[in-house]
Amino acid sequence: MAESQVPYSNLPHQIAAIRASLSEPRFSTYLAKGGGDEGYAIALYLYNARVAKAFMYPLGVVEVTLRNAIDALLVAQHGPAWQLEPSFRDSVLMPDGLSALDTAIRRAGVQPTRDHVVAELTFDFWSNLLRPEYGSLWRTSLNVVFPNLVRGTTRHQIQAKAREINRFRNRVAHHEPVLDLNITDIHAKIVELAGLRCAETAAWLRHHSTVGIVTRTRPRGAAAGFTSVETRLATDFVTVTETTTLDAVAHQFDRKNQVAVCLDDRGSPVAAFGALELTQYISKVAKPNGGLVALDEHTVKSLLEAYGRRWIAISASDPFSNAAEHLLKGMEFVVGLDANGDIAGVIPRALRRY
Repeated sequence: MAESQVPYSNLPHQIAAIRASLSEPRFSTYLAKGGGDEGYAIALYLYNARVAKAFMYPLGVVEVTLRNAIDALLVAQHGPAWQLEPSFRDSVLMPDGLSALDTAIRRAGVQPTRDHVVAELTFDFWSNLLRPEYGSLWRTSLNVVFPNLVRGTTRHQIQAKAREINRFRNRVAHHEPVLDLNITDIHAKIVELAGLRCAETAAWLRHHSTVGIVTRTRPRGAAAGFTSVETRLATDFVTVTETTTLDAVAHQFDRKNQVAVCLDDRGSPVAAFGALELTQYISKVAKPNGGLVALDEHTVKSLLEAYGRRWIAISASDPFSNAAEHLLKGMEFVVGLDANGDIAGVIPRALRRY
């Protein structure tokens, strides 16, 4: 699916029909990513579809490469009809593996050949054969199936790579969103897994893959009529805890870092404050003490108790208008969180007009 070179009108009645066809639960995922902008949500949906299509080739190559490699191993160990051999079915396969094999045999038709059965077996089956339960299968065969292994690479590492690729494959197959996934990393893992078996195949896969081209077409903010919180976040901030002393905070503040985000024991943000709040607190506690204050005797918790918690955390993918609305209502700081809940940056109200 190439990106259309002819603009689509996206008229209200067209969008309404598309939403009904896709279903509200499915479309709402993209609508949230688009900050409520229907046009941007549709652009993201189309981009997701283009990414999925671009991955069909590398996913197909790595799946066929892996299954043929393991099939060759099973033929060597259990004969050309290993799918029927008790030595494999009863002594090697776990119950879930045996069930998957028998399902493939049924789907392959009457008296199917091994090739027909192999073609019916899913990526799940092949990647599951790399699990710890099948350690005996690989004890002396890992380097046979994967001749390009780097010394020290374990079956567990290969299985983890195959498992991640399989999960991604299933998301693509079920038309699920992949917007928040590290597409570049997944593509690299696909090439790496194919390369463990055959360097030439991996090079061929990499050369003809269009994933890199497609990922550069992701619709962005203003280009789609949408500005996200992420585009306005400042990454110059320091992190503290409630027990951090104020002298330590003061030493961290400089011309660039003027905001502190307070984290709890799990590393999640619980408050934010700036150099202005620190100065105001120092002035407040110094007055009754003749202008003197020992900052190492005061903590972030004391400052927060004195000035409240005038901050809010929102998704970095939200529309910037949401952040501006909070700042207009009196919030001093907006903390943007990425898809994993980690701090992506901050927006201070000071010196800004909204």
